[in-house]
Amino acid sequence: MNTHIFAGPTIAPAPIRALLPEAVLHPPIRHGDALRLGLEAGDRVLIIDGLWHQSLPVRHKEILMLLADGVAVFGAASMGALRAAELAPYGMVGIGRIFQGFRDGHLDADDEVAVLQCPDGKALTQALVNLRCAFQRAATARRITDEEAAALTELARAVPYTRRTWIALGRAVQKAGLREAYEKAGIWRCSNSYDQKREDAETALRLLARGPAEGGTTTPAWCAEPWRTSFVRYWSAAYSPATDTGLPFLALLQHQQLYDPGFPRRWRAHVLAHFAPIVGSSDPEAALARHAARLGLDIADLSAGQLAYWLTPEELSRADRHEQLVRLLVRSARLDDAWPVYPCSCQEAGALFTPSAGTAQHVAAALRTNTSTETADPRHSIAHLNPARIAAHLLHRWGLPPDAVPARRDAAARDRAFRSFASAVETDRTFYLGAVTSASASAGSAGASANVLI
Repeated sequence: MNTHIFAGPTIAPAPIRALLPEAVLHPPIRHGDALRLGLEAGDRVLIIDGLWHQSLPVRHKEILMLLADGVAVFGAASMGALRAAELAPYGMVGIGRIFQGFRDGHLDADDEVAVLQCPDGKALTQALVNLRCAFQRAATARRITDEEAAALTELARAVPYTRRTWIALGRAVQKAGLREAYEKAGIWRCSNSYDQKREDAETALRLLARGPAEGGTTTPAWCAEPWRTSFVRYWSAAYSPATDTGLPFLALLQHQQLYDPGFPRRWRAHVLAHFAPIVGSSDPEAALARHAARLGLDIADLSAGQLAYWLTPEELSRADRHEQLVRLLVRSARLDDAWPVYPCSCQEAGALFTPSAGTAQHVAAALRTNTSTETADPRHSIAHLNPARIAAHLLHRWGLPPDAVPARRDAAARDRAFRSFASAVETDRTFYLGAVTSASASAGSAGASANVLI
């Protein structure tokens, strides 16, 4: 059993290690972070802090994916309390007063726990739940009245979370006639604890240190419901490690889509194989024809514009109708995201994905090249790559002429399971620098890739 903790400004690493020395510490959680860990049944995850403004937050269904796999997920104090309140019916365990407040409806806004923080994790603002706690405890200590505590809390709520500090609140109290109450509460807080977020985090850590329940060994009943959307499948492919190298399956598959000469043939066979069970046929091409007939799809019924969208001029003039139909259906297979023909794991891919020696090395090298290039000059990120250069690179790798018409470009991309040639170009941003750097190294021309970012 492994325990992973996502924390940041709420609680420092030292007290976490003091309570749970065996835990693996991570920065505040973002979208995809938990899936990258390759967690197994019996593992535990405690979410304390998470990012949501500067990056995509952890999604609810990411946590459902962990729960469905038998991982125990706990939440407290901040982002963890929010998600636990929302997902408690599905098995996420919430801990602490802030969680209880969200669960019971006493707290109803995300910015109750939000703070502005430095890159090193230091909080620059005060969380509203902590200010609320300070005022309520000052009132309990009879330094201010309950009415003054409520008024100060509402005044703090009106300050945006990015500017919610004691100093900013001090500027606002004068107009509200709360200067005296504010100063009394300020004096009280100097010698008393009011950090509810930290207290809840420590409560959660102590609970895990006592060895609470591990992940489940049985599949939750709600897993039988249709909750695994196309987004869930994509996140699984994009973040979950597929090999011992820790690389996600999607990156490996996309590299083969772009650079493996045999991928179009395998994609065609893969799509055709999905039609066979639909009509109960062992012959993939016959199954496809029968399925098209059941749908009322006939090449003869399509307009010239519809055919030209999917087929090249050469295919329209030379290929027979059966072959035209096959190519049209294969190239349109990815239009339906609800149809799991595009795999999200090695198991689903079967023979479509070849675990060849080299794919993982090429992907890892491309990612390293991207990182080193951007580190050397932040202006030179893959977002700044010239799409025309990537397009020329792909046309060359696919054996197409530089002046290939759009129909040929799109057909070649769709034969590789892309929706269009433009989509292939965007996907290749991740791998392009690694590919041209490798080609330059092989050719012995040092520095030949220096101009790829123009």
